Amino acid sequence: MENLIVSITDHILFQAEGIIALILVLAGLPILRRLAPKAGLVDHPGGRKRQCTPTPLVGGIAIFLAVTVTLISSNLFTEFKGMILGGTALFIVGLIDDRFDLQAKPRFVLQAVIVSTALAIDGVWLTSLGSLAETELNLGILQYPITILAILGVINAINMLDGLDGLASGVVILTLFFILGFSIESGSKVLLISSSLLGATLGFWLYNYRFRWRSKASVYMGDSGTIVLGFSLAYIAIYLTLPQKTTVTLEPAYLLWLFALPLWDITAVLFKRIKSGRSPFLAGRDHVHHILLNNGFNVRQTVLLIYGSALLGLSLGTSLYYFKFGSIGLYLSFIASLLFYIKVILRFEQKISAEVIELDISKSQNKKKQNNT
Repeated sequence: MENLIVSITDHILFQAEGIIALILVLAGLPILRRLAPKAGLVDHPGGRKRQCTPTPLVGGIAIFLAVTVTLISSNLFTEFKGMILGGTALFIVGLIDDRFDLQAKPRFVLQAVIVSTALAIDGVWLTSLGSLAETELNLGILQYPITILAILGVINAINMLDGLDGLASGVVILTLFFILGFSIESGSKVLLISSSLLGATLGFWLYNYRFRWRSKASVYMGDSGTIVLGFSLAYIAIYLTLPQKTTVTLEPAYLLWLFALPLWDITAVLFKRIKSGRSPFLAGRDHVHHILLNNGFNVRQTVLLIYGSALLGLSLGTSLYYFKFGSIGLYLSFIASLLFYIKVILRFEQKISAEVIELDISKSQNKKKQNNT
């Protein structure tokens, strides 16, 4: 009976944290949208950006403020000091990037310094890769660079996915639903962070998704939002693997499946850029959403298709985890899914190239006919 009461209390508390963050974002975004032009936080059309009108870049501010207020009011600062301070520093870097457009390499170095400092404060490091034949694959001193690189990978994967209305926020919400389930099982206060992130991101998504009655997003998230969300998700995921932090731990190999879609996309993009001799740090229109748009899908169709792919990856990885495929099984299956994803993406791009070549040939033939006549 006592356990049941505790469980119900935790569930009610989780709902309160999420609802508070949701209300704060819904109430705060209209105010922030009006202030955006004065602060210079507006995304203008041009270059790679195809929106028709200037759009406020304040979604990340609303998410950050809502989550921060919720966490501080819940007295979580002491236990998650590194995460809160690190998230704040990353938010500032993202905000500066939104305003002044920082270069990729200095931004990456700043992220690395902030992430490593935040992890050191809280003592949150990925200490193991799982087990093989009942032997724990401890990382030893490698836990430090591997954890930092893993979190930076998730941060930039989420950031690169933020290219269409509702895309990045929707994928984050799907991921948070799965994280939330494990957070409830863990018996730790990380549950409060998960629920507040979910509520805040959901509030932003309602402004950002392209519903049938709304032709475009009314606000964008910006780097200040994608960087904080990427860091928070990766931090919580690693936190859930640590036996000294939680009562029920998560299999480290499962983390790849937790971020399957963003990791598939960033890996495919890096592979293509390095193969063609381009810098992996430069922005480009070679992500999955760009490829789908070039294949004739509209924005809403593209976003929904990627939602489905993200949900498929999350569901497949979770099923393999609960059917106890083990660390090696989870790693090998993820590699297989990644190779399949890259193969499909390359086929889509080859199809586009073939259609462009065919179109150019038909145009040149028509010109020759006109000249002959």
